[in-house]
Amino acid sequence: MSAVPSSARPAGAGSPGNVSRTVERLEGLAVLGTASAGAVRIATPALLESRVGAEDGPGPSIRSEDGPVGQRRLRLSDGAASVRFDVPVLAPEVAAGGPTVLPVADGAFLVHAPAGTAELGELRAARPDIVLLGNARALWAEGAPFVAAIRALRTDVGSAPLLWAPRVALPHRIALLAYLGIDLVDTVEGRVEAARGTYLTSSFGAVDPVPIRRERACPCLACVADPAGTLDAHVVEEYRRAIVETRAALRAGRLRELVESRLTAEPALAEMLRYADRELGPLLEQRTPVAADASRTYVLAESHRRPEMLRFRRRLIERYRPPHAKAVLLLVPCSKTKPYRNSRSHRRFLGALEGLPGLERLHVVSVSSPIGLVPRELEDVPPARHYDIPVTGDWTEGERRMVEEAFDHLLRSGAYRAAIAHLDAEEYSFLSARFPSSVPSVWTVPEGRTTSPAALDALRAAVSGVLDSAAPVPGGPLAVVREELRELAAFQFGRPAAERLFAPPVRLAGPPWFQRITDGKTDLATVREERGLFHLTVAGARRLAPEFPLAVSVDPTLPLTGDLFVPGVRSADPQIRVGDSVVLLRDGTLAGVGEAALPGPMMTDLAHGIAVRVRHREHASTDTPKTDESSRPERGPVV
Repeated sequence: MSAVPSSARPAGAGSPGNVSRTVERLEGLAVLGTASAGAVRIATPALLESRVGAEDGPGPSIRSEDGPVGQRRLRLSDGAASVRFDVPVLAPEVAAGGPTVLPVADGAFLVHAPAGTAELGELRAARPDIVLLGNARALWAEGAPFVAAIRALRTDVGSAPLLWAPRVALPHRIALLAYLGIDLVDTVEGRVEAARGTYLTSSFGAVDPVPIRRERACPCLACVADPAGTLDAHVVEEYRRAIVETRAALRAGRLRELVESRLTAEPALAEMLRYADRELGPLLEQRTPVAADASRTYVLAESHRRPEMLRFRRRLIERYRPPHAKAVLLLVPCSKTKPYRNSRSHRRFLGALEGLPGLERLHVVSVSSPIGLVPRELEDVPPARHYDIPVTGDWTEGERRMVEEAFDHLLRSGAYRAAIAHLDAEEYSFLSARFPSSVPSVWTVPEGRTTSPAALDALRAAVSGVLDSAAPVPGGPLAVVREELRELAAFQFGRPAAERLFAPPVRLAGPPWFQRITDGKTDLATVREERGLFHLTVAGARRLAPEFPLAVSVDPTLPLTGDLFVPGVRSADPQIRVGDSVVLLRDGTLAGVGEAALPGPMMTDLAHGIAVRVRHREHASTDTPKTDESSRPERGPVV
């Protein structure tokens, strides 16, 4: 029997939808890729330039045409093909009453939110190419209903259809709208504002044009011309700049940072982001990869709510337990250098302890915002290895709370018999009252500098004092390493799977920066420090039976000779995230392992693209890898 893959492709459906959607990168609910609306092919996220009369230009466009009374006739074009929407004029725009889902073209539907779950379920069954949120402008004006409409559409209709929110976008709103999953935005509202005399920018929203044009701060042709061009020409250039910036940030994995940098342009942007973090949290986390390839900045209070930070803090409490062999908790401050152990300050901490017996019983845990607490064995797990923050020594109530919750969890679930706080007692005073009387504690920084000679001497004396009476760990230091790696696996796969993966016999091989977990003959899993997470082999996946975590069911008729594409996926665990090490099953039987290229739900929502990059396949007599990380005969120590 296999565990859950509950995100399933509809029975008998050769394709999950009419949309030929491809995915290059995900961030928030934004999709960098391509999709179709009828015969029109669009690179998402996309700007639809509103054009009238003889106006022409590059990129997709939208035009209004004469139509029957009671309808708006719109034509979407990419220059080579077009599709016509006959959109009924509904009133009132927000209040319920009348139909809420209406066809406007072949494969295109108008949704007048709020729509019922049953109606959205019927819409999903229709497999639309594109959904127009007809009352988007009115919903945006109300705030929370706009986010609620997106949640309903993406939850009940899925990720495949294009989503267009007409007449909502202004240049400074585009990054946020893309982050919220709006694939198509248009220039209508900005051109209306320009006609009213409003000068709009992609960075600051509506501003006085005189200083900008006097200093030639805007490089568009309308602003550098003498005399200056029209506000309409300027705003179109601002839209183009904004969509290019948004796509570039999305491609670089920095869209959320761009969104946060725009918040001062309009109070509504901060309001919408707060609603989104609260109401779209599960969807945002679903689309957030577990792996990372570069450092990100976390500057604002909004940064603390990013999905990857919330996930790390949640998994620490729900999945992680301090290794039982760790008898002494040592709290230290974080460092600018990541991973912390490579920083100058942390190397000085460890240098002060050099030569002390029993250091394997010392549990080093770093205190940081916005991540909370980071045990040494999780330092490479994203985002712990990939963040940068401003450091002032001032802690907000929210920052203190996240540290306190993690600290309470460690004390409840650990087997500590003493604790040492190598922290500034004044800066971290909020922690002092949380040490229980059952765990003796000592603070070792007398004057605020953790690396001063006096502080380092006090640290050595405190650690030596509590470790002197500690019994040796059965199995020695390598047994502790085994516990640490098991906790990493529990953080990644969940505790039951980690216990099965690390059931004896287990051997360790390889250097610390590329650990190999073996059974003495065959690799079970590997972990590189720059990734911070395990990659499974087929032999390792076998150990996870019968309840395979992060499982993908493959079409039984499909020969698994290369990567797995979404048409070959029959179902996928909805807990799968991009970068997860996943198990491939065929009729409940292990077929291979790989790395997820899409979240589990999108593997069955979409019709095209790679679902899993296959790393190893099951073979009759051997675990033969697709990659060069083959098992080697050298025997590591039994732990």
